[in-house]
Amino acid sequence: MGPFLRVLTALLLTVATCPVILHAQVRLICMAENGASLPFASVTWQQDNGPTSVQADDRGALTVPVDASRPLLVHVHMMGFAAFADTLIGAGPHALRLRPASIHMPELVVTGQYGAGIAENAVHRVRVIDRGRIDRMAANTLGEALRNELTVRLGQDNILGTAVSMQGLGGENVKVLVDGVPVIGRQDGNLDLAQLDLTGIERVEVVEGPLSVNYGTNALAGTINLITRKRSNDRSSARATAYAEHIGRLNLTGTATAHLGKHDLVITGGRNAFAGWDPSTGGWYDPSPTLADSTRHQQWKPREQYFARLNHRWRGAHWDLGYKGEAFQDRITNRGRPRAPYHETAFDEQYLTHRLDNAVFAEGRWDRGRRFNALLAHQRYRRIRNTWFRDLTDLSEQLVTTPGTQDTSRFTLTNLRATWASAPDSARLAWEVGTDLNHETGEGDRMAGDGETITDLAAFASAEYRPWSGLTLRPGLRYAYNTRYEAPLIPSLNVRWTPAPSLTVRAAYARGFRAPSLKELYLFFVDVNHDIVGNPELRPERAHHGSAGLTYRTQRERGTWSAELTAFLNEVEDVISLAQVGGTRYTYVNIGGLRTYGGTVGAGWDDGRWALSAGASITGREDAISPAALWSPEARASLTWNHGRMGLTASLFYKYQGELANYIADADGALTRGTIGAYHLADATLTKAFLDRRISLSVGCKDLFDVRNLAATMAEGAHSGGATAVPMTTGRTWFMRLDVELRKRS
Repeated sequence: MGPFLRVLTALLLTVATCPVILHAQVRLICMAENGASLPFASVTWQQDNGPTSVQADDRGALTVPVDASRPLLVHVHMMGFAAFADTLIGAGPHALRLRPASIHMPELVVTGQYGAGIAENAVHRVRVIDRGRIDRMAANTLGEALRNELTVRLGQDNILGTAVSMQGLGGENVKVLVDGVPVIGRQDGNLDLAQLDLTGIERVEVVEGPLSVNYGTNALAGTINLITRKRSNDRSSARATAYAEHIGRLNLTGTATAHLGKHDLVITGGRNAFAGWDPSTGGWYDPSPTLADSTRHQQWKPREQYFARLNHRWRGAHWDLGYKGEAFQDRITNRGRPRAPYHETAFDEQYLTHRLDNAVFAEGRWDRGRRFNALLAHQRYRRIRNTWFRDLTDLSEQLVTTPGTQDTSRFTLTNLRATWASAPDSARLAWEVGTDLNHETGEGDRMAGDGETITDLAAFASAEYRPWSGLTLRPGLRYAYNTRYEAPLIPSLNVRWTPAPSLTVRAAYARGFRAPSLKELYLFFVDVNHDIVGNPELRPERAHHGSAGLTYRTQRERGTWSAELTAFLNEVEDVISLAQVGGTRYTYVNIGGLRTYGGTVGAGWDDGRWALSAGASITGREDAISPAALWSPEARASLTWNHGRMGLTASLFYKYQGELANYIADADGALTRGTIGAYHLADATLTKAFLDRRISLSVGCKDLFDVRNLAATMAEGAHSGGATAVPMTTGRTWFMRLDVELRKRS
């Protein structure tokens, strides 16, 4: 064969084999219905020979070396999603969209755990409010996210904000954390949950009962941990959200993420603005001019918030290092009523809050389940109250010099926490030891002296022992040294038993305590209207907690059934309360015991398209003021319909809160027994997604039953006796939310 024939033959062979080479591979991309990638999904493919199983990469992508011109049978499996099967033809890339097996997919939790794990497998009972539920509720703040939870009750003060109670115990007994760092800035013992915006929050973990072994003081009734977003599966993304309510609320927030090699960067920021609202105005917010001063006083005060957060994580083979910085400003304006007789002047107040939080994190991981976690955080909190005397004829103003009308409070918290854990898979014994240092300072116009400090240094340890499969015993112990009071020794014991794959039994005993706050120890508030001083001899509140629960969960062919039954008991000693000690003077004292007890029952069904859950609870309370049990019932329900292909989601949430027995302060600051009336709350949301879920539009209504003020009564003979009303919500509110997301994949 001559040279020409050899070249021609090679050319013909090349042309003949090119189509085979070009079609000898198929590109697959595994993703959820909402477009999110599914890293490391399990893929099984088959063409001529037997099935071959492989794993997708960290972007959910893989290439299959087969003939693209012939049918390819593909099966995809991923935890939390329904199995996917299809026959494909062509080189692709083929987008394999998996439908969630359940709207409530298994969630990883970290609160009180040795490491991230599935909530169902945790020794503690952990409730998870994930990002999907937050969006379906159109919740902007932590208070809004908790309003559908059993044994959780919210209170509203239009100056102090939104307070929470759990299991019949007040907000001073609820520990609130962000990424495991305690949140400071309590007013009258409560944190304002309206200052905890949920932009950039991945999930909220709620643990009822004491976690005092892990987190020390204030974790007596429960612990709420907000987990921020720290990672993006996309190389870069940006998300902007606009939320508006018809009564004059407009929130503009944004989140940007970047994944650069081993580095993850998440930046979050926004502005929340509320123009104020009063029931007398009714209807829709009207920005048009009105008669001078006719609407200056509003029941719901104008409020403006600015916030920004930076999260940076470096991920190595054995170490993760991170930094989080957050700044927050909250301004509440209280415009007073024009003063009689000529209505030409008024007193105006402004409450300005600043928060500045910084934290560094380190996590080490080694074989055999060994793990080291450490964090160092420093928080600064400042709240300024100013009062002006305003001339309404020319709008001039001057600061009021009367004692008690101007106030600045400053608090700082430095927190150092480190744990070392060993939790090998399937091992009989796992353990954790740790140390916790908290140094708090407080100063202000109402604090005695030039400022006070309090330091708490603690060591804690726990172990999980599995004597046989299905049974886990977890004893724990915390010892602390405190510079201001004698800290008690805190033991705990948790038991988890799974007699059957679908049945889980949990039981717990724990000691809890609440340390006196710097305000209760050193307050000095004396003027023409007040004579309240702190008590440095206060003892910490101590509690015994017992609980038991039964959880049933089974996966059927068409959905998941679940049910739950729980009971709890809290015995609190040395309850701290404000009391009259002579003449017009009041101080904080330990006043005896408090007991709360009750239980919950609930059930749910979820098939990925429909999700229905309902439950009820009852909480009883006994104390020194009213030794007879006072009961408060609750009921809740939620219904969600999800049509993935159409991008439609509709949700309805309902909560009934029974009459609540409560402490009410009279005009002199003394506490008496009162009641707050029952109410019904219901919210509805409809969401439609467009352009591969890069754009979504939500519309809905909050407080369908138009609840505004609740009837509150005082015991007969109280200083300000009779009936009054306390605010609950702004009534029926229509809202709209627009989300726009841009994603760039690597």
